[in-house]
Parts: sequence; C-alpha cells; structure tokens
Amino acid sequence: MSAHYKSLARRTQPDTIAIFPLGGAMLLPACDLPLNIFEPRYLNMVDDALRGDRLIGMVQPREETSKSATGDGPQDLEKIGGLGRITQFSETEDGRYLVVLKGLKRFRILEDIPAQTPYRHVRVSFDDFEEDADLHVGGSVPSALSGGSSSDRSALTVAMKSLAKALGVQVDWDSLAEIPLPQLVNQAAMISPFKPADKQSLLEAPDTEARRRLLIGLMHLYASAGESSASMQ
Repeated sequence: MSAHYKSLARRTQPDTIAIFPLGGAMLLPACDLPLNIFEPRYLNMVDDALRGDRLIGMVQPREETSKSATGDGPQDLEKIGGLGRITQFSETEDGRYLVVLKGLKRFRILEDIPAQTPYRHVRVSFDDFEEDADLHVGGSVPSALSGGSSSDRSALTVAMKSLAKALGVQVDWDSLAEIPLPQLVNQAAMISPFKPADKQSLLEAPDTEARRRLLIGLMHLYASAGESSASMQ
C-alpha cells in the first residue's frame, strides 16, 4: 500500500485545491489525520471531494491575523500546508462526517482563487516538496533502512518519554520501535500538543532530520514547562 501512496504522491499535481483551515492541525506525508466534520460548508467540501479526486488541503490560519483587516473577510492563512486524500469516511446519525486523510505531500499557497462554493480554493505549488513522496515507505523495515542512526532514534525516544511523563500519558513504546524513523518523526510532530506556531515550524522544516531536531527541542521545552506547572500546583 505504501508503494501506491508513493506513486500517488508523485503524480498528484493539482493546480488548485479545496482547503480546510484548522488551527493546531497539521498533515505530514505518510501520516493519517482523523477529522470530525460538522460545519455545513465543510460537509459540502467533503461531499464534493468524494465525488472527485478525494483531495483536501489542510492549512492553519495565521494566529496573529486570523481575520482580514476589516474583520469580516476570510482568514489569513499560513503559506504552507499538507495535501491529503480521503481514505476513510463514515456519517454519524446527527449528520457529522468522520473522515481520515492520508498525507500525500506539502504544498505552498500561491493565491486565493474565486470559487462558487462556500469553502475556499487556492492555487498551489508543489515545487519545493517533491521529495515528500519518498516518505511513503513500508511499515516495518530493518533499522538500517528506516532512516537515521540508532542514536537519532534514541534521542527522539528520550524526548518523547520526557513529554509523555510530563503529560501523564501512557505509550506503547514497543510498538513505536517498529515504525521507521521518518514516519515516527512525522506522526509524533502531528499528535504532540504544541502551539499552532510550533506546529507550523515543524510542518515547514525542510526535511525529516531538521524536523526531528526541532521536535526533540520542543518536546523537552514543553516537558519542562509541564513539570514546572505541576510543581506549582
């Protein structure tokens, strides 16, 4: 299946995409993002995606300018987001959609384009992110082929354990050992409870190694902050 998504990521080059702006959410290649869709315009967006190529772009609103200058226009958006393909879909009895997006690759927003839909469309470029397709690797591979050294993985594991302890979260560490390092870095970046600006920094990291180093630093920073808060209570 990973070979399928690697090929799909390489050949998928839409000029324009529908976007779902969502603060605190990021979508990285080869990772799954579950979404609970309930707002009417985004229910419409999912309906249209399912009738077409099943593609949706995830992007964060800019925190400092979440509304236009007049206060009544569209949100200003970060320039880099993640393109996802709907791989799972279900509808609840109260009309919500539960979907899972598989991250294909990142994109850069060039401009908004006029649309006849209640949700936004943007023109995008993938020129800087073609290597993202290479992150669609097998789920269980020998460590020598999984990217990075044992010390790279160990440093990340130490940081993850520190953050998990500060948050009081239980983790199945044995199962994480089976995940190739690049995919582990991306999954950990997506699910860690960082501020939107820190999430965006992780998304925009030029490659997995840069993201790993930034992720380790953020995990230790947030772990220290969490421990400090707990000691003051």
